[in-house]
Parts: sequence; structure tokens; C-alpha cells
Amino acid sequence: MGLTRWLLRQAAMHPRPLVVTAVYGTRARLLTEAELARRSWVPADAPGEANLLIVCGHASHELDEAVRTVWSDMSGPRARVDVPSEASPHQVTQALEHATEQLGDAQAQWQDAAARVAAPWVPGSSDAGDQAAMHEGGHGTSDEHEHEGGGHLNQEQAGGEAEHGAHGGHGGGHHEHHMGSPGGLPMAERGPDRDGLSLDRLHVPLGPILADWPSGLVVETVLQGDVIQEATVKVMPGIGTGGSFWDEPWIMAAEGHPVSRAEAARRRAAARLDGLGRLLAVAGWASAAGQGRSLRDRLLADAPPAELAPPYTRFARRVRRSRTLRWMLRNVGAIGEGDALSRLERWLAATSAAIAALDDNTPLEEQPPSRHEPEGLLPHLLIGAELATARLIVASLDPDLDRNQVAHV
Repeated sequence: MGLTRWLLRQAAMHPRPLVVTAVYGTRARLLTEAELARRSWVPADAPGEANLLIVCGHASHELDEAVRTVWSDMSGPRARVDVPSEASPHQVTQALEHATEQLGDAQAQWQDAAARVAAPWVPGSSDAGDQAAMHEGGHGTSDEHEHEGGGHLNQEQAGGEAEHGAHGGHGGGHHEHHMGSPGGLPMAERGPDRDGLSLDRLHVPLGPILADWPSGLVVETVLQGDVIQEATVKVMPGIGTGGSFWDEPWIMAAEGHPVSRAEAARRRAAARLDGLGRLLAVAGWASAAGQGRSLRDRLLADAPPAELAPPYTRFARRVRRSRTLRWMLRNVGAIGEGDALSRLERWLAATSAAIAALDDNTPLEEQPPSRHEPEGLLPHLLIGAELATARLIVASLDPDLDRNQVAHV
């Protein structure tokens, strides 16, 4: 066996998937994450770590443009699979099996590499190679980048910057695709910092492709160092109908379908555990995040209440006892209802109450739980925050952007 084929087989046996979720792609994401956990595949934090790109849901034009940019930046061997919003668990399994076959297919990987070599990127040319691939989704010429104030950062760099802030590492490195600016980051202008010095500022968008980031959310920031000077929130449109996955029991009840409180409680507990998993992952506590997501998957797989309450009690006790986590979240993202730490405590209590209600088969009559809307809150909370803190703020608010979307069918 040649070295190349051995390396390809290793890549196929231990893929590093990067999961991208479109608006209305939550159900596909949850099925995918459950299958990845079952296979013990460790998700990548940034495109530079990934050799498998998984797109969950139907990507809008804007998201598809970002996905193609990330795909063009991924090194070989690589594979991409698309999981539709309505995919079944069996279809998810088949898609991942197909991905492993792609990663281990020497001929396909050679053809992919040859296609890249045939059109190499040439510094200073906006028409050739990967540069052209990056722009085929409609970015336009480099002049247009200048005109837009450099609003489109390549996603690996965006992910790397965010991971630098959140985890203290670059998580896959940076590529310099744009000459004349540091690391490809488009320059803004100089401005006064907190100490009165005049320093350079950079335009850095956070999202839409970023590990443990709400689907469809983009925060256009102006950074000075790692401090956010300006923040503008955008929500990408979704392709689909039907509303939020987390609100389905309440939507069905409103349409006249018989729905029990137990069904709503199961979905509510899973939603809170999903948010807890994201917050703990951003905080750098991977094992606790995995524990919460495992409980979420068991809830969505209709595990009986007796099998959920004891492990959840242990999980909640472990999270509450972490002094480091409490120190990280205290006084972060404070709004009228409290800071990130108080929101964490409410999530834990709400999840416990929801699990206790899994035997309640009376008809559902109440309204769905409220969620934060990012457009009004985030700019005020993020300005003046460091990147790592900004990631915690966003995760602690856990916005559900599948709600109130302008959908495109």
C-alpha cells in the first residue's frame, strides 16, 4: 500500500467535520451532531482543521456564498455533504458514509487536487485559481471589496479570529488571500482606543460560519486589537417554511393538533440543553458541553424520564459547582433580567422543571417560551467587549433565528 493511499484511509477513518447550519436547518444539525457523536468524530473548530464540510439545511444565496469560500479554503483530502432540512436519520447516516468514501477515494482526491493546480491563485490577480473560486459566488473584484469597506472576510480567518478570542488559539491557521492587508483582513481606518491612542481598526465579520454560533447570525464588527468598537447585526434569510424546530409542539397545538405538555416539555428541555452545550463549548469546557448534548440527543430520541433525571441532576450539579465558569460569566452581557451567569442558572432550572414534566399528558395550552432577539440587544452589549467575551454574550443569549424569518420557499 502506498503512502498516499494509507494517508487517505486515515483521513477517511478519522474525519474532522465542520458543521454549517442554515436557517431552518436545526433539525438536520441535531441529527448530524447525534450521528457524529455516535461515531466519535470530533467536530472542527475552524475550516483549517476540517477535511469534511457538512451543510445542514438549505443554504440561502448569502450563506451559499460563504460556504463556497470556506470550501475553496479547505485543503485536501476533503469532502462535502449536504443534509436537507427534512432528512431522516437514515439519510444522515448514508450521507456520512458517502463522505468517508469520498475521503478515501484516491482517484477523486487526485482529480480534486488537479483541478486546483490547473487554476492556481496568482498574487495580484483576481481572476485566477482559488481567488476566482472564492469569488464565484458573487464577491466581485478586489475593487468592489475596497468599495464595500472589505465587508467579506474569508471564513477561515473569521473563524480563526473568533476562536483566538474564545479559546486562546487560532484553530487552523490563517491564509493570506488578499495582498496589501495584514492576514487578508481589510483595513478600516485609525481611531482612538480606550487609552486615547490612535490605532488601526479592522472590519471583521463574525459568522455566518463559525463553530458554536447561531445559524444565520452575522455580526459585522470593527475591531481595534481584540476589542469591538462597532457592531452591526444581520440575520440571513432562510429557505423553507414552518417556523422554528424548537417551537413545533406549540405550532402544532395552535393549528389544532393534539399535543401534550409532556411533548412540549421534552422539546423545551432539549432546547435548553442545546443552548447549554453551545455556551459551555464557547467557554472552553468541551467535556461538559458533550455531556449536555448527549442528554439533548437522548431527550430527542424519546428516552424515558427515569433514564434522564439522574444523569441530568449530575450534569447540573457539575456545571453549578464550576468556579471557573461562574467567574467567566459573572457581569457578562448584563441586561434587565441579569447577566450570563443568571441566564445559565435559569436554563438549568428550566431544564430540570421540563424533565420533571415529561409524564404530564394533559393538553398543551401555554405559549412557547420566549427567546432573545439579537438585533436590538447585541450591538449595545458587544461594543467595548473583547472577542472572547463577545462569544460568551452571544452564546448566553442563545437567539433562535428560525423565528420570525422572512422565508424563501
